[in-house]
Amino acid sequence: MLTTLLLSLSLNALPTEAPSLAMMKPVGESRLKVLWFPIYHARLYSDDGRYDGIEPPLLLDLTYLRDIDAEDLLEHTRSEWQRLALYESRDSEAWLASLAAIWPDVAEGDRLTLMVQPQHSTFYFNGEPIGTIAESRFGEQFLSIWLHPDSRYPKLRNALIGQR
Repeated sequence: MLTTLLLSLSLNALPTEAPSLAMMKPVGESRLKVLWFPIYHARLYSDDGRYDGIEPPLLLDLTYLRDIDAEDLLEHTRSEWQRLALYESRDSEAWLASLAAIWPDVAEGDRLTLMVQPQHSTFYFNGEPIGTIAESRFGEQFLSIWLHPDSRYPKLRNALIGQR
């Protein structure tokens, strides 16, 4: 019941337009490959082109280089939160339930974008809004997968935050 309520509240405030990259400045970008498999090309944007920690507004844009099921994206999100000791059962499970309701399967060439604002985070799929999570802590926890100092892929993290 609580999950259903949180999900309905999180999906009510969908923005009507895609995030304006013209208002955001690039911080860094990189391509993730695991072994020899390309996964996605990631770009991080901020309002001034600098990375000063996970402080909104930030925009993470992922262009997928292979097909990935939404369920696999969810499981990877859960496992990274657990690995980084960020998983909090009640909040994290509610957020994962919200993500399950809004994330599609992705195909090669698809873009999944997250715009993190101070009070909410909005996902876009190929430029179209697909859902908002109206919780200020969600954006930081989600971006930590890429931006935490102990991120699984430190070279990717460093490139995203403008350190080579």
